[in-house]
Amino acid sequence: MLIAITGTPGVGKSTVANLLSTKYKVIDINSYAKRNGLLEEFDVELGSYNVDTNKLNDSLKYKTKSREVVFLDGHLSHFVNCDIIIVLRCDPNTIYKRLKQRGYSLRKIQDNIQSEILDIILSESVSSGTITSEINCTNLTPPETARIIEKAIKNPSLFPPGSVDWSNEIDKWF
Repeated sequence: MLIAITGTPGVGKSTVANLLSTKYKVIDINSYAKRNGLLEEFDVELGSYNVDTNKLNDSLKYKTKSREVVFLDGHLSHFVNCDIIIVLRCDPNTIYKRLKQRGYSLRKIQDNIQSEILDIILSESVSSGTITSEINCTNLTPPETARIIEKAIKNPSLFPPGSVDWSNEIDKWF
């Protein structure tokens, strides 16, 4: 079973995936793309490489045949054909603090906060037609989030999309 853990940068995907890696196979999409030559041109404004998501998806097809639980960690993981998409959500103020600590540019921070407020990744995930769960991890510890993810893969309907709404934050940020 292939499960995407996705969300805006700074929500805690990699921290939680690291915890899950003690029990499951986890593929870091960013490292995987780099190792497999899937990086495209560098976007100077955003300070990151573009990834051909079609090539990424094609290169991971063999993983979908496995019966073992395999997690895909990364904000592009919802573009891969998988069995379940878990969208992690987090308060924009928390995302701001985390991305600032990482040294992201103000523009990149604002782009990511806008994406979180406007539900971009959640919308893309739901539009894919894949079963999607949404987890607000703002007030959860990483171990609590990992346990909720394990519940969500057994019963995704426990965490339906549409439960998180940051729209009241838009005026604060833009």
